[in-house]
Amino acid sequence: MKVDGENPFINLGAYIRNVKTRPGGGNTPAEKPKEFPGEDKVLLSPRARQIKESKELLESVPDVREEKVQTLKAQIANGEYNVDSERIASKILKESLMNDFLLSSG
Repeated sequence: MKVDGENPFINLGAYIRNVKTRPGGGNTPAEKPKEFPGEDKVLLSPRARQIKESKELLESVPDVREEKVQTLKAQIANGEYNVDSERIASKILKESLMNDFLLSSG
């Protein structure tokens, strides 16, 4: 149905009459609306289920590992925490080289 012009509601009455005169369109109190068998269902693919389960597992992991934090705090307080400067420097260089490579190839 095309509705345009200055007053688009003029044709609305004709549309409503048309719908009511169709079989099953009136839904008068004596008529029952059509019932659809079954119910709505959502079926997930195995991959979607796997993603959903992974997300739930990830959400169950705490953001902060309190046990590790407490261990590190105790090591720092006792003067037992040592920083491996060579390991840190190596990781910084690897990340820098990777960034340079990605920027030059993109």
